[in-house]
Amino acid sequence: MQSISFKFLLFCIVHNVSSSLFGQTFKPRLMEVKSMQEELIFVQNKLNEVHPEPYHYISKEKFDDRLNALQGNLRPMSLEKWYMQLATLISSLHDGHTGLYYDQNERERYFKQDGKLLPFLINVSDDKNLIIRHNFTRDSDLDSAIILSLNNHSSAELINTMNMLTFGESEVFRHSQVTEMFGRMYWILFGHTDSVELTIRLKNGTQKTEKYACLTKTEIDELFKRDFPAANQPINYHMKLTSSFNKNVASIALNDFMLYKGYKDSIANIFKTISEKKIDTLFIDLRGNGGGEHQITEEINHYLLDKPWVLVSKAKIKMSKEFYEVFPKAVRWLAKVLPKKPSLKLAAAIMTNNTKIKKIKKIRDPITKAITYEIYTKPKQHYSKKYFFSGKVFLLTDRNSYSMSGMFAAIMKDYNRAVIVGEETGGLANPHGSNVSVTLPYSKFKFTVSTSRAYRPSGIFDNQGVIPDIQVPYVILNQSKSIGDLIKLITETK
Repeated sequence: MQSISFKFLLFCIVHNVSSSLFGQTFKPRLMEVKSMQEELIFVQNKLNEVHPEPYHYISKEKFDDRLNALQGNLRPMSLEKWYMQLATLISSLHDGHTGLYYDQNERERYFKQDGKLLPFLINVSDDKNLIIRHNFTRDSDLDSAIILSLNNHSSAELINTMNMLTFGESEVFRHSQVTEMFGRMYWILFGHTDSVELTIRLKNGTQKTEKYACLTKTEIDELFKRDFPAANQPINYHMKLTSSFNKNVASIALNDFMLYKGYKDSIANIFKTISEKKIDTLFIDLRGNGGGEHQITEEINHYLLDKPWVLVSKAKIKMSKEFYEVFPKAVRWLAKVLPKKPSLKLAAAIMTNNTKIKKIKKIRDPITKAITYEIYTKPKQHYSKKYFFSGKVFLLTDRNSYSMSGMFAAIMKDYNRAVIVGEETGGLANPHGSNVSVTLPYSKFKFTVSTSRAYRPSGIFDNQGVIPDIQVPYVILNQSKSIGDLIKLITETK
């Protein structure tokens, strides 16, 4: 099916096309025209004040055309339809750190008013099929079936429409968001329904059409407990070391870059164990790593890079009032009263042990006319002589390696410290980030906006993620779990 257009989606939203499809027991909260107009102005102002380069993907003229089209066609509408409009507009910026989040209080109100949930979970495959990954009904035909249509909406229509509510640079990363939030997006798009009619293709190739009852949140919660018992759930580690019994090979599953108490000791203990076991080949697994804080990256780098290095070669920042939220509270007041350049040096000194500032350049954004600061860095030698690892490193990346994990991969590649294996990272090698969250005044949606952009050590700027040295399809990559699998992966795909 042909991709749904922005104008068609706008028509559906404004003219309430979707609301006639189902009987609505959930009573949506209405938004008035004046409130929506003010929120559009609020969003535009925040983008121009906070984001260092909001129009890096779509031109300001095209973005303003879309904004004006929305503004000129506003009618009183439900909160859900307003979310669809606004999320689609913000999605056009193609920035994975700048996005819109639906008000969770409204979702809870939906459940209290008998809102139902779809009786299955889905995956969006690489060939853009909707595949049922888990089934809460008694019909085993649904297991791993391909959805051809849902309540007369084709799978292509659903994916294309839902993609417009996501945010991010790559299509596969957007598909991951649809996978995780399919049920929620469906409810926002089409409202409350007690049942769904599915046309599916079974594993044997035959087609089947049947209705299935939707479930309450309480029912879904109970079925989750039954099908995914807590005793069988893997413990969520920030990072975990696994070593081979008969080879000097180990892997570090690095699930995120989130800060936690004692992270330096945890990382030191991992590299101590690697040293004691005389490991000479190390896999660092960034598959599914959505990012976090640069302090984790720096601490790991101390055990891998023994030559001068930089976290980023350049950073671009707008010194908006929201930017100061990234400072620790104890020094935020000082940062606000200092001149801009000393504030930036203070931020670098507080937040990183490895950044040496070479110069700070003040420029005026040619599009928004706002003042932007470009910070140029120079390499610094900063490594741990104790437990330093000098062996071979393979770094595993996939479409869900995002934000800080993409930056870590860029560092490893730019300094030739690791062989990158897998897929291009879902996030750019020069990502936006350090995002701040603001609440829209009437809808209460959370609007996150990037305050900075980081540039990889090499300075290469190609608007891509980190490209692997050894490319491996997602399906094969996803099946490689053990150290034996990983060894086989690199030996068979070289």
